[in-house]
Amino acid sequence: MAKLDPLIVFTTVVKANNFTNAAHQLGLTPSAVSKQISFLEDRLGVRLLNRTTRSVSPTEAGQLFYNRCSKILEDLEEAEHMVRDLETSPRGTIKITATPTFGRSMLMKIFAEFVKDYPDVSFDLQLADRSLDLVREGIDLAVHLGSLQDSRLVARPVAKQKVIMTASKDYLTRRGTPKELADLKNHDILMVSGIDYAEPRWIKRFLKEAGLQDKDKRFTVNDLDTMAEACMNGMGITVLPIYMIKEDLASGKLVHLMPEVVFPARTIHIVYPENRYLSAKSRAFIDFMVEYFENYELN
Repeated sequence: MAKLDPLIVFTTVVKANNFTNAAHQLGLTPSAVSKQISFLEDRLGVRLLNRTTRSVSPTEAGQLFYNRCSKILEDLEEAEHMVRDLETSPRGTIKITATPTFGRSMLMKIFAEFVKDYPDVSFDLQLADRSLDLVREGIDLAVHLGSLQDSRLVARPVAKQKVIMTASKDYLTRRGTPKELADLKNHDILMVSGIDYAEPRWIKRFLKEAGLQDKDKRFTVNDLDTMAEACMNGMGITVLPIYMIKEDLASGKLVHLMPEVVFPARTIHIVYPENRYLSAKSRAFIDFMVEYFENYELN
């Protein structure tokens, strides 16, 4: 058996917490797995695992060895991917996550254009209002808005998300057009709640500075797409990302209110784990997104 095989068996046992589960994952018998662990312990002259009838756990030496072995095996897998990518064009599935609104409004367009150039690439899109653990959930890339908190991730900026105050032409015809912030007290305000990416704290602070209270809200919902629909159906005034409503602004269905009031833009990043090899398909998609937004106005 190759010298690396006992390392693979050992790391699998530690992850699985017992011999039976590890044996099932490796396609071996529990006794074969136990023999490999014993062989490794004899060779090193140290006990690596604490054993009970139902589970195993690494000793202090075993934990140190596991940490190093995991890194060695990850590096080996990465090296294999690098060599294979030299000889192949981008292919396979990219598992990507994004907020529901950005996924629906922008990623569908980007995917459709990307596959014209890379027909062998497919996508597994996970829409979520919260940040997912990319490493634990096996996600290749994430579209992230705003600042990044996780130092284990690499973030490449691809665009700026700008937001504006807006209302439908129908609403303004019925209720009049506010000319300054103080006028908002006489209007119905639509607010998004419960999702940080949709309504940053500075929007709430801005509305508070305009003299608006909770009682002034006409409608609150925890979904940005629903908020946009409420706005387009004449329910009131809100703040929305321009990319969501670009066509409605161009057609005149929605109106940009008080353009002199500028909200801070949020950076849109494409994010991936720091210690994971970036495959040819992921590199191609990131480069494509950067180029796409260079030619697409979000404001």
